[in-house]
Amino acid sequence: MARRRSSDDDISLFPFLSIIASVIGVLTMMIATIALSQTDTPDVALIEKHEQIKQELTKTEAQLEKLKREISVSHAAALELREKKQLLNITVEELENLFKELELVEKELAEQQKVSIVIPQLDPKMRETVADMQAAQQQMAEEIAQLEKELSERQDRSEAQVTILPQGSGRTYTPFFVECAADSVVLHHLPEPKRIRTAEVVKDGDFIKLLETVANSKDGSIIFLLRSDGLATYRACKKLCDDRNLRSGKIPVVGKGRIDLSVFAQPNKE
Repeated sequence: MARRRSSDDDISLFPFLSIIASVIGVLTMMIATIALSQTDTPDVALIEKHEQIKQELTKTEAQLEKLKREISVSHAAALELREKKQLLNITVEELENLFKELELVEKELAEQQKVSIVIPQLDPKMRETVADMQAAQQQMAEEIAQLEKELSERQDRSEAQVTILPQGSGRTYTPFFVECAADSVVLHHLPEPKRIRTAEVVKDGDFIKLLETVANSKDGSIIFLLRSDGLATYRACKKLCDDRNLRSGKIPVVGKGRIDLSVFAQPNKE
């Protein structure tokens, strides 16, 4: 039977494993240190620098805003100071002139104060009462009314009717009278005479109808009653008649009175 070894001959592996574990730990620490050193790349440094610059920029902007406010206050103060300087920018000569003018004004005022105003005393019998003034006003109103009446009568007399007489020995045509004034014409063949502005003659329905009536009539004729200031109007209307080969004529009207065509209303005497 083999003899059993004694316990003194056994080898302990603990120191060896401890060494192995220590070596592994050291290697692990070295790997971690290398990894940490590799993570500290230029990008991280750039980010840190960017953050630092950003903080400095924010601080600079705050200082800039503060400086702007101080400049604004200083500018307002400078403007106010400039305005005050302009107000106070008066030369000694100007001040002397102002003082001289002030002395003259004070002297004139003193002289005026020395003058005493004397109000004349009127005799109570010569003073007008309210009743007297009302009576005088009524009398003046009556005189004005009388003058207006006389003026109206004079105007009526100055605007006496102007009678239009036939021209020539006999009348072999049917006249249609058109009065020519400075800026208008008057159609006298209508039941009520119609006044038309010269600029509107060409498109006026009654005037166009008159032209058609004369054109379709065998003995119809347009007679222009020519006022002293209606020559231009007459020429414009005469051209419209000539363009349509219409018979026309003219009779000068002397004066500014109303036109009387009662003679043409009578029957023809042959």
